[in-house]
Amino acid sequence: MSNITRLVVLGAVRQFEPVHGYFLRRELMTWHVDEWANIQPGSIYNALKSLKQDGYIQEAGTEASGNRPERTTYQTTPQGVVELMRLLRQTLWTVETFDPKPVMALTSFMFLLSRPEVVAALKFRITEIDAKIASNGFDIADVARSTTTPAYVREIFELSSVRLRAEQEWARGLYDRILAGHYVFDGEAGAPGRPSTDVAPAPVT
Repeated sequence: MSNITRLVVLGAVRQFEPVHGYFLRRELMTWHVDEWANIQPGSIYNALKSLKQDGYIQEAGTEASGNRPERTTYQTTPQGVVELMRLLRQTLWTVETFDPKPVMALTSFMFLLSRPEVVAALKFRITEIDAKIASNGFDIADVARSTTTPAYVREIFELSSVRLRAEQEWARGLYDRILAGHYVFDGEAGAPGRPSTDVAPAPVT
């Protein structure tokens, strides 16, 4: 099971717990995880089985609806919460040069972190992307000097740089929106698992 699949399925269990596999499958398909994370419907059930074997989730009970058979519900274990936060922070603070899947998974569960941490990490990502693009520039120069590498290989790095610039623009916009008080994060009124109120989150400086 890939880290992306582990993060998405474990994060979804944490978000909706106690939850059964059919609900997760139906919900995650509305997120189009089969397209951007390559998580197919059947692999969600396999991920639940694997996460249970690893001790990251446990059976919470059963749930029945109408004449349908009872479905087993799951919830995260303390170890599962630790693993989820590890995966989430690893994703938040790491800029992938070629793979957009991790940052897409990040946006689904960043509410589990505090607003100041997400703001700090986005600030880091915006700067780190400049470094990644600079590195791509040196790779392009290496391709030009190489006597064996086909010249068109440079387009891999050109495409990566364009994608990274787009991610950087998005990160700047998200950074501004979070500073302005958008979304709800851990420790704030209205966060998942907490009573909803009309109290606005404290601004981040």
